[in-house]
Amino acid sequence: GVIGYKGRVGTELLKQEGYVPLDCDIRSERSVEKAITSCKCDVVVSLASKSSPEWCENDDNFKEMFNVNVMGVFNLGEVTRKLDIPSVILSTDHVFSGKNYFDFSLKRWIKKGPYSEDYNRTVPVNQYGRSKLQGEYMANEYDNMKIVRTSYLFSSERDYKISTHFNPTRDETFPTFMYRSFMHLNHFIISLDKYLSRVDEMPKTLHISGSETLSWSHFVKSWLEMNGMRTDIRTHKKDKKEFAPRPHKAGLDVSLSAKLGLPQYSYRDGLELL
Repeated sequence: GVIGYKGRVGTELLKQEGYVPLDCDIRSERSVEKAITSCKCDVVVSLASKSSPEWCENDDNFKEMFNVNVMGVFNLGEVTRKLDIPSVILSTDHVFSGKNYFDFSLKRWIKKGPYSEDYNRTVPVNQYGRSKLQGEYMANEYDNMKIVRTSYLFSSERDYKISTHFNPTRDETFPTFMYRSFMHLNHFIISLDKYLSRVDEMPKTLHISGSETLSWSHFVKSWLEMNGMRTDIRTHKKDKKEFAPRPHKAGLDVSLSAKLGLPQYSYRDGLELL
């Protein structure tokens, strides 16, 4: 059963055999229970989330963000625990800072990404990351609930300006300091499908993202190069004030995912699909 089935990930997941939409309001425990009991699901995956960093950074949206990203996990956990059904939530590398800094309490340096599942010094730099981390804390309270973290999922629909109308002479600039484990949405769906088919044997938290971590500017240049286009793009080396803060050198280590036999894809594999 898929909660949040109208989003990008949910829409693609429903195209796979064996998935059904759960029409419910994740903010309401009663609504979630009604949908799941009507479906008689074997496993429930929740993709419901407020995921725009800019939207989440607005104080006016805090309550709604909290109700969906945190209390929604609580509602799912309470219902699926009562019904004894495994459940999975989707999280992000925004739960990490993406920075090197010295932690005086621990008297050691905290490293930048890519991050492994057992790295527990999570210091989000934006409200979106904090809410997703709180959702993870909530999920850890339920033995039947597991967490899948991913990084940046791209597709021709999401990155329209890159894939169809990109013009290097525009004012558009791309960060050299912001790193992600880029993965095509279709490849993520393939790996997530394999994960869900074996969910009982999967660890509490698992990373499913691109097999390589690189900067945004490198990602865009690679796409242009593959298409025989100019690669002299404009870049910037600092955060822009008009955007919510982002983790800098984040990204996810997918060694455990590979060890467990899940399909692995690089960003170049995904760019070829574009």
